[in-house]
Amino acid sequence: MQENRFVPPSELVFARLGKDLSATANAIAAAEIILNAANDLIGWDACYLILYDPDQGGRPRPLLAIDTIDNKRVVEYNVVPEKPSENMLKAIREDGFLSLYEGAFEISPSLSFGDRTQRTLSQLFVPVRSGVRTIGVLSIQSYQLHAYVESSLEMLKTLANHCAGALERIWAQEAMSQLAERLKVLYQAAHDISASLDMDELCDAIHRTVEKVMPCDDFVIDGYDPLTNEIVPIYAIEYPRRQVVTEKYVADHGMAGYVVHSKRSILFNSLEEMDTSGIKFEFYGSDGKDASQSLVAVPMIRQGRVTGMISAQSYKAGAYTKDDQYLLELLATHAAIAIENSRLFTTVQLLANTDPLTGAHSRRKFFELTEHEFSRSRRSLKPISIIMLDVDEFKKFNDRFGHQVGDQVLRLVVLQCQSALRSVDIFGRLGGEEFAAALPDTSVEHAVQVAVRLSKAVEDADLAGAGQLFETTTGKKFEADAMKVTVSVGVATSTESSRSLDELMDQADRAMYSVKNAGRNRIHVWNNGE
Repeated sequence: MQENRFVPPSELVFARLGKDLSATANAIAAAEIILNAANDLIGWDACYLILYDPDQGGRPRPLLAIDTIDNKRVVEYNVVPEKPSENMLKAIREDGFLSLYEGAFEISPSLSFGDRTQRTLSQLFVPVRSGVRTIGVLSIQSYQLHAYVESSLEMLKTLANHCAGALERIWAQEAMSQLAERLKVLYQAAHDISASLDMDELCDAIHRTVEKVMPCDDFVIDGYDPLTNEIVPIYAIEYPRRQVVTEKYVADHGMAGYVVHSKRSILFNSLEEMDTSGIKFEFYGSDGKDASQSLVAVPMIRQGRVTGMISAQSYKAGAYTKDDQYLLELLATHAAIAIENSRLFTTVQLLANTDPLTGAHSRRKFFELTEHEFSRSRRSLKPISIIMLDVDEFKKFNDRFGHQVGDQVLRLVVLQCQSALRSVDIFGRLGGEEFAAALPDTSVEHAVQVAVRLSKAVEDADLAGAGQLFETTTGKKFEADAMKVTVSVGVATSTESSRSLDELMDQADRAMYSVKNAGRNRIHVWNNGE
C-alpha cells in the first residue's frame, strides 16, 4: 500500500496560487487570485492590492480593492489617493506592519473606501517586492477586534513574496506592449516561453526571440549555483547557430560572474570598453577565439534571488543600445520564471516517476512504460513477460527489526533486482513490499530464468548494513542468521490471446499469491489458472 504525504492547507493554497498566476497575463485577474489566496490563508473583510514603485514615483495604480457591505463582497473603484497613503509608505519603510484598534475612529474619506459607516479594526499592510524593487502594497483588513496576530503578518509577507515575481512579470508585460514592434515580438514570445516546460525547447524559444529583436551572433544562458558559487552553463550558441558545450567555472571572474554578483546589467559596444571594464572574460569558441565586438548581458532574478544570466553578443562594434538592454532585461524576467518552472517540472516529474524510498519506478511510471511495451508487443507479435515479487513476511520482519531496517532492506531488494535485469527491462515498486518487472521481448522460458536470478539475488543480498542499523537503533545484538530476506515470485507471459496489460498483471499477481499460499520463497508460472 502506498503512503501519501500529508500536505498542509497552506501548501495547497501556494501551489494553486503559482499555477493560477502563471496562467494569466491580466493584472486584475492576478490581483483577484492573490486576494482570494489571502482570504484562504488568513481571511479578510476588506482588502486592496496597489501597484506602486517609489523609485519611479507617480500615482499609485490600484489593481483591486474589495470591501464587505451588508455581508456582500463589493469591488470598489477609484479608491487610491493621488499620492501614496501613509500606510503604504509605512509598509514599504518598515517591511510591513500590523495595526489593531479598540474601536471606531474618524478618518478622512479620501483615505478610506467602501462602507464608511464602519471602520476596520484589524489591519495588515505588507510591501510586494521582487528582489530589491518594490512594486506595490498588499493590505487585508477585518472589522473584528484583534483578528490578526504577528503570524498573520508573516503569512501575508510570504504570500507577497510568492506573488511578487508574477506581478512583476505582468507589469513587465504591460510595459513591453508600449514599446513599438520589437516589444510586440517580445510580448508574443513571452507566452510561448512561459508555456514551455522542456528546457531545450525553452532555451531555443528564448534564443529565437532575442534574434528577432536585436543583433545576436552569439547567445548565452548561464545558471548560477549559490551553494558552490559556480556559473553553470545552460545554453550557448555561436554563429552560425552552432551549439557550444562549455564547462562550469567559479563565479569569481567572467561576464556571468560579474553579472550575478553585482545583479547589474552590462553593455559594451567595443573591445576597448570590454578591456577597460576590469572584467576578466571567460572566452569560448570553436576556433579558440571570441569574435564578439559588442555585448549586452543581464541577470535573471526570481524573488530577489539571482538565478543566472542571459547575454547576446555581436561581431560588430556599436551593435547595442539601452533599449536592447531593457528588452533583454524584460525577457530575462520571463526567462527566470520559465527556467525555474522547467526545473521544478523536471523535479516534480522525477518525484512522480520515482518511488521516494527505493528509487525504483513509481507504480504510475511502471504502468506507463509497461503499457507502451505491451502495445509494442502486440504489434510486433513478440511476447512480453511480467514478474511479480513480494517480500516474504515483511510485516513480521518490520515488527522484529523495526521500520528503519525494513526500509533499508527494501532499498537493498531494489538494488539487487536492478543489478540482475537488463537496461531495457522495467522495474517498479507497486506498493509496500510488492514489486514488478516487465521484460520486453522475453519468452516464458527466459522469464523463468530471470525470476530465478532475481530470487537468488535477493536471498544473497548482503544485510550487514541493515544489521548495523538494527544494532544502532535498538542497542540489541544483530544475529545474521535471523535476518533473512526471500521473495515469492509469480510469472506471466503474453500470448496472442492476451487482451490487456491489466489482464497480464493479474495473471502474474495470481501466480505470485499461489506461491505465498503454498509456503513462500518459490516461483510459480501462470498457466491458465493452474
